[in-house]
Amino acid sequence: MEKAVRDEQLLLTDTHIADHVRANQATAAALALAQDTLAHDPALHDTAAMAISCDYGAMDADALLKQLRAMVTLLETFKNKPRFLEMQRLLMVLLRAGIHRVNGAAIDVLTLWRDAIQVDIGGKVTILGNLDDDFLNIISMGKETREAERQLTAIDQLVNDGHGEKLQSVSVAFNIPYDDTEKILFRITTMFDARGNFSRQAFDSMVDELAGYGDHVFELMWCYFKVMKACTNRVAFLNALQHLIHRMKRPKHALRYLLTDFCRRSDQVMPSDRSAFMLANILLRSYNQELDVNIEMTPEDVLNVRKGLDPDVVHYAQFRVDSMDDRFSAKVHTIHENIIAQLTASVPFDQAVTIRQLLLLEREVFIFLSLIAGHTARFILVSALREYGHPQQGIYRYSQARAYLPIFLQHLKVIIRGVGRVGAQDDVILLRQIHASEAELMQFDKSPEYQRAVVRTLAWVEKAIHSIPDATQRPVA
Repeated sequence: MEKAVRDEQLLLTDTHIADHVRANQATAAALALAQDTLAHDPALHDTAAMAISCDYGAMDADALLKQLRAMVTLLETFKNKPRFLEMQRLLMVLLRAGIHRVNGAAIDVLTLWRDAIQVDIGGKVTILGNLDDDFLNIISMGKETREAERQLTAIDQLVNDGHGEKLQSVSVAFNIPYDDTEKILFRITTMFDARGNFSRQAFDSMVDELAGYGDHVFELMWCYFKVMKACTNRVAFLNALQHLIHRMKRPKHALRYLLTDFCRRSDQVMPSDRSAFMLANILLRSYNQELDVNIEMTPEDVLNVRKGLDPDVVHYAQFRVDSMDDRFSAKVHTIHENIIAQLTASVPFDQAVTIRQLLLLEREVFIFLSLIAGHTARFILVSALREYGHPQQGIYRYSQARAYLPIFLQHLKVIIRGVGRVGAQDDVILLRQIHASEAELMQFDKSPEYQRAVVRTLAWVEKAIHSIPDATQRPVA
């Protein structure tokens, strides 16, 4: 689906269009369209106003049902009209922006059935049928986000408060029988010593047993990984999760859960976000050398890989990211906004995620997008190319930027190579502009090391241009 608003400077904090502004623009456009088309029918016009202007904030189940009904009615009214697709697109923009703001209990009453949604409020069931795939995908992702939130909360409470009644909450949240939940959690706790150190040997002895419990065991272990603040060797635990996924042979399920968790709070950056993408980048590949190596970051050489990617997993990842493009893009902007905040701070301030960690996270995201392609990947990478490639307009203009020039050049090289993989002929002009900025980039640091780094980085521009296909159907505009 085409985005309602295209912002070519997504990563620029002072030009990014905020989510509420996007929603307001879509609301205004949809109301104008309804006025033009339905002015002759006051009743339908009122239904349209409800479908378009409703505030999703903390919406309960009854209000959500009314909202969904109004949307379905409006779409049915427009179905045979010339501007149906335009109204459908605008309504999906509003639903996608709003569904994550409704009361969690309201999401729980929704069940998806093929092309329909079942709404069960206190035993009274309503079916809304013949729904578009985009409509159903938005509701599905809203439910997945709600489920991940509930699961993480249950594990957090369990780890902080001990067992007892909290174990039942974990069982319900993960849809695992109580006895199995107790066994799995016992196995997990035995992987750690009294000081919180993870034992790979203990994990290896039980990985087959854990894999036998099915998909939810990965979700449970990922949540446990996130809340284990005392774990001193988190990379070893992360690598153990790779083995578990490999043994379960369910990479798409793990990828779905990681992306859902990443976008769950699009306005916040979590310390675990980088770990999620380190795992995601491995899941895209058909052969993982890292299974027996502790990884600290994804090697840039992965951008050379094409035949070594699993096409089924890559296609699924592209579908997922493109289906949640607004929330994914908003999260990427939040990451960069946090980087800018630390670059512009007059004095250092405490952050849960340091600027180094943020930059490493951003790099992992850029690599992931370079591997999966798709319209969202290209949109974000072209925006990043503007931010890290323009000496005067981009990230280099901030007060603390000089301290991070080598990292920025490493970012720029990844981005250039990424655009070479996912870009279009329309991007060649921008790439050539970046290459022409070599002298300006060199002005920031006269050291021979930095000067050589600039030359090496920009040498990738021509290689990227030659990698871009001659034809495209995805212009950035």
